[in-house]
Amino acid sequence: MEQDKDRLHDGFLSLIPKLSEEAHKGQAGKIAVVGGCREYTGAPFFSAMSALKARRGWAVGSDIAHVFCTQGAATVVKGYSPELIVHPYLPETEGAEPTEVDQLVAGAARSIDAWLGAFDAVVVGPGLGRDEALLRVAALVMRAAFARNLPLVVDADGLWLVNRDPDLVRGNRRVVLTPNRVEFGRLAEALGLNAAAPSAARDVAAALGGPLILQKGRADVVASPNAQVECDEPGSLRRVGGQGDCLGGCVAAFLGWIRRGKRDDPADAESQEPSPYLLACYGAATIVRRAAKAAYEAKGRAMGAPDVVDQLGPVVDEMVGDRPRAVL
Repeated sequence: MEQDKDRLHDGFLSLIPKLSEEAHKGQAGKIAVVGGCREYTGAPFFSAMSALKARRGWAVGSDIAHVFCTQGAATVVKGYSPELIVHPYLPETEGAEPTEVDQLVAGAARSIDAWLGAFDAVVVGPGLGRDEALLRVAALVMRAAFARNLPLVVDADGLWLVNRDPDLVRGNRRVVLTPNRVEFGRLAEALGLNAAAPSAARDVAAALGGPLILQKGRADVVASPNAQVECDEPGSLRRVGGQGDCLGGCVAAFLGWIRRGKRDDPADAESQEPSPYLLACYGAATIVRRAAKAAYEAKGRAMGAPDVVDQLGPVVDEMVGDRPRAVL
């Protein structure tokens, strides 16, 4: 078992790229987060900042993060950090006629699609909410990302879309779903599976025929149709709002590195064991758990998600040390 963990540990660390004086801005990855409405502005912020802040010294995160949210959320999210590029493209449709809503949805999807070619990975769902127009835009963006073969992380309200229409992600091996316990139960039920079964995460992955499952819990479970591993790295005694958003951002950073390193071809991944995507999920879970533990040790009961974000870089820096890393 320890040998297996060492192999996973070494595997995900090998995905983290090395800084170089010859590198240019964006070479370590560009991430997009689609989510954020008037009620929920923290979730997309934590997701995007975690993709950026899993860096320090030799350990780098993504260079650039964009957030696509509603106009009512954009100023707030931008005010949280000048490092984020914020686009107020998601529609606010209260009081709009059905035909106008259709036009707003189509226009928002087109505006976001025009940017997708610039990104290495996309996160859909943090702070999205359940407004039907926003869900429709999210579904269109997901399909556009698939058409471009972009890695996709689906979290939070993005998972609500998958529950309603599992075919949205079925068969796509560039997708990672990151449900918590409640979200996983809904997903398993939508697929007619037993969420309490020991092999439940793997069963869900098999039923979807492509996406990886990163099931958050007391131990995080990473599953593909062919493999299931647990990350039982000690974490925080306190579970704070936003911690799952941090995880989604970290997964996206890893997926971006995989894409930049040209290791994201599903056909090639079949011959690699463990697969790069499985290593990415295991690595992100390990990093966020260690960061949460460090945040709790520093702040105790007063810790919050910003404290977890602040610990990501130091944790990665300590883990990487002088190990060999990818050159993008």
